[in-house]
Amino acid sequence: MGTRHNNFAPVLRLIAAVLSLSATASAIGVNYGTLGNNLPTPATVAKFLKTKTIIESVKLFNADPDILRAFAGSGLKVTVTIPNGLIPSLTKDDEARGWINDHIAPFYPKTKINRVLVGNEIMATLDDNLISNLVPAMKAVHRALVKAGIDDVQVTTAHAMGILKVSEPPSAGQFWPGHDVAVYAPMLQFLRETDAPFMVNPYSYFGYSPNYAPSIADYALFRPNRGVHDSHTNITYYNMFDAMMDAVYSAIKAMGYADVDIVVAETGWPSAGDPNQPACTVDNAISFNGNLLKAVTSGKGTPLMPNRKFETYIFSLFNENLKPGQSNERNWGLFRPDFSAVYDVGILKNKQSRPAPRPAPVAAPVAGKKSWCVPKASASDQALQANINYVCSQKGMDCRPIQAGGPCFGPNNVRSHASFVMNSFYRLNGARPFNCDFAGTGVVANSDPSKCFIFFSSLGLFVNT
Repeated sequence: MGTRHNNFAPVLRLIAAVLSLSATASAIGVNYGTLGNNLPTPATVAKFLKTKTIIESVKLFNADPDILRAFAGSGLKVTVTIPNGLIPSLTKDDEARGWINDHIAPFYPKTKINRVLVGNEIMATLDDNLISNLVPAMKAVHRALVKAGIDDVQVTTAHAMGILKVSEPPSAGQFWPGHDVAVYAPMLQFLRETDAPFMVNPYSYFGYSPNYAPSIADYALFRPNRGVHDSHTNITYYNMFDAMMDAVYSAIKAMGYADVDIVVAETGWPSAGDPNQPACTVDNAISFNGNLLKAVTSGKGTPLMPNRKFETYIFSLFNENLKPGQSNERNWGLFRPDFSAVYDVGILKNKQSRPAPRPAPVAAPVAGKKSWCVPKASASDQALQANINYVCSQKGMDCRPIQAGGPCFGPNNVRSHASFVMNSFYRLNGARPFNCDFAGTGVVANSDPSKCFIFFSSLGLFVNT
């Protein structure tokens, strides 16, 4: 009997997990970004979400104490994110406990913190130091929570779709070789043991191209189309979102972890853009987000994950006027900073709401012309590298200019690269002195930090997306 019990135990556990997943209630959340100088106070945001919308949870790209305090007593679930640059240090138990004691314990449980993300899209950074330390840091943060007596806060991380080497057809989904064994196997085992989800950012928008046939554009937008056939399973997919989710599921299943839940950490569609961005319209945003919400809450699931609902976080809550790049980057929001709806796809409790007129594209931020943020002469290379890791982990920041082959790669040293990213962060966030502190390693100067930055500032390109 003992042998038979051991053989069937994994099967019974899998069946129980699948039944549990199929019964999971969907939760609609929103990504709450703060790259704007005209955004409402966190307290008014919490009140608005609680009283005027069906949104049940928010995901932050940091652990902003003002936001965590403001959401106390609201009943809204809050996911916080640890900056990428802190990951290597958080593999140490004392450092992890310190972070939890500083950023979670003072606010929990009055603020309903339900999840801590250790970094954001780490695999996309291609930083071996971050990647190799990701799972150890996740485990250390979990231990720190338990040590603090907090046993109902999940620890995980969010992934871009680039984690898959193979995504088409969906049934052949596969992680990149090497990372599958070294990173995803121990990560998925940890998620299984702690009952935490695997979180992904499946953006159909980034799979869309105006050069595609109209049927493929419709495929990205949940509109009627001929579908895309998976000859391995004889399944025809009629929207890109289902295909991406099933590709992730296939990769996880191939590793032996089909029972680990999948949560949609980010997805959405911009409602306005520049003339060369014809896909960025209110109609398209309504089509994608409206149909997405129906899909994830219907209980229908996907072809490979039937009868499932998916916890989903829309990107994003507000149009953020300080985000860099083309106009579409500043027009992902469901709401304007005055809480008027850019459009409504059922998020507002007042069902009479109608889509608002298409807004004019928000102009790119204009930074001050007479101040720059530069590293202090006393700042160590280790501290400056931490600054680079932090800035490059922030959503909307693109550090390609300082990567090999980029226009600001040379001179190839930490101080030069830190000068560029610190100054970019400073200018992007309104050129305010406190955005040049960097734990005492930055200083505001009255001279240009580098020829590279002069070149980029002449184009208005402090950062890119």
